[in-house]
Amino acid sequence: MLNRNTSQNCQQKIKVRKTLRTSFFEGTLSGISTSTFEHFIRPLALFINASIFQIGILSSLPQLLVSLTQLWLPDILLRFKSRRNFVSLFALIQAFMIIPIVLVHFSPKTIQIPLLIASYCVYMIIGSMTGPAWASLMSDIVPRRIIGLYFGKRDRIIGISSMAFILLTGFLLQRLLENVVWGFIGIFTFACILRVISSGLLRTQYDVSLHVKSEHHFSFIQFLKRAKVGNFGNYVFFVSGMSFAVSFASPYFTVYMFKSLHFGYLQYIIISVSPLFFGLLFKPLWGRIGDRFGNLFVIRICSIVIPLVPAAWLISNNFYYLLIVQIPSGLAWSGFNLCTTNFIYDSAIREKRVRCISYFNTMTNLSACIGAFLGGCVAYYVPPLCGEKLLTIFAISFILRGLSILFFYKRIKEVRRVRPFRLEKDYFKDIIPIFRLNRGYIRPVSLDYYEYTGNPIQSTQAGQDVVQIQKKERKKPNAK
Repeated sequence: MLNRNTSQNCQQKIKVRKTLRTSFFEGTLSGISTSTFEHFIRPLALFINASIFQIGILSSLPQLLVSLTQLWLPDILLRFKSRRNFVSLFALIQAFMIIPIVLVHFSPKTIQIPLLIASYCVYMIIGSMTGPAWASLMSDIVPRRIIGLYFGKRDRIIGISSMAFILLTGFLLQRLLENVVWGFIGIFTFACILRVISSGLLRTQYDVSLHVKSEHHFSFIQFLKRAKVGNFGNYVFFVSGMSFAVSFASPYFTVYMFKSLHFGYLQYIIISVSPLFFGLLFKPLWGRIGDRFGNLFVIRICSIVIPLVPAAWLISNNFYYLLIVQIPSGLAWSGFNLCTTNFIYDSAIREKRVRCISYFNTMTNLSACIGAFLGGCVAYYVPPLCGEKLLTIFAISFILRGLSILFFYKRIKEVRRVRPFRLEKDYFKDIIPIFRLNRGYIRPVSLDYYEYTGNPIQSTQAGQDVVQIQKKERKKPNAK
């Protein structure tokens, strides 16, 4: 019986190892596809003469619809027996929803902008369905004690690939100024192809079964009632407040760069991806610090810098100055985005994790929708600052971000036991080596998997069994 359990555990660990490796390739493809929309959907809208108000609708309406969709996501997911198949199916549907966006240029001019907004809304809704289910599945696969390091390194690889692609496409658009329309068509068509391949890779990953009992069900109203008194509720309101404050100004940086500063596509792309470049270098570091000292520790550090980002744009409009400003912005946002998700993994049990992530997304997306819509409306009526009304919007965003931090900074507590932070050499001996290129992130994960699942098999024996099984698979003539 022990040998049988040992063999099953080893087979399970091999599947986990393959999934963790495949997730890097799948994430790279889906990351490039997603980054295409993040960086080119607003330039595309401006290219077809969208106004500031329409840019606000393009940024806010999808967030509103996504927030409403997330309310029904847990119940829809219960109809599927497999989270893997659910994510793979909706990823494929999302890929096909890129086609109407590609065809926007060939539609009558009177309906181009409404068609673009409608297609982008459906694209965002379908994509939002995959997020919580995928996060719930991967949180069951990656060992808890190194979850920050794994996702940090995964995000770094995705970020490098996305940044390289975006820079290349920005350069091509700049060279194709007379035929920019074909540049946009080529970019979004390529994003569609990558998402189709990503869907196929998701289909091959390891699937962990999840049985949700009736006592794990709770409605969104019940969630809001508990949120008023609980630690997780304070956390949700804090992130939602930050989402509102950030979205109040974030859609209009693109408008400011194109309309006011008259940047070209290449300059816009360099400014846009520079935070990604500086942030992705330190994401594994943030992940390791979050594993050691708590995700809330990282969130608090990054939250101090985030309000200063829009304020820095008020000082100068020089291209090189704005490029330097993106350095602290990228460092802060990389840690904040990584650890806000990891904090949910620590706070919610696996049976409730999909529902908690969905409701969390509902609150943050709804806040982002309201913020972007109000920012677009207020932009017409606020007094100009240094001759620019959009600079006034940036100043208001700076104040709102600061108020969110001041109100919730001490209301949120860490949910797991972590080491207290001290400036001592021994505290950093396990953090700094993550910058070594030869330091693996797959092998430690696979060998530590038994600790997370609670399997009683000893690590040494389990590791040897994994090696023996892999050797046998290599000797098989039909082995892949």
